Amino acid sequence: MKNIQTRKTIALAMTAAYILFTGYCLVTGKNIPVEFTAIVGPVIGYYFGKSTALEMPEQK
Repeated sequence: MKNIQTRKTIALAMTAAYILFTGYCLVTGKNIPVEFTAIVGPVIGYYFGKSTALEMPEQK
């Protein structure tokens, strides 16, 4: 159960950081670094994919 909380915390923190950083880049007129998107995307995708898989009942 602790592992689920850790993944949730990391994914939510990364999502918040992505939103804030994107907003900052839009306000200042800078480009969003590709490296940042390349790191944040898979982390968020892993969490939401894993949480969705855990919520689905086992099909037999």
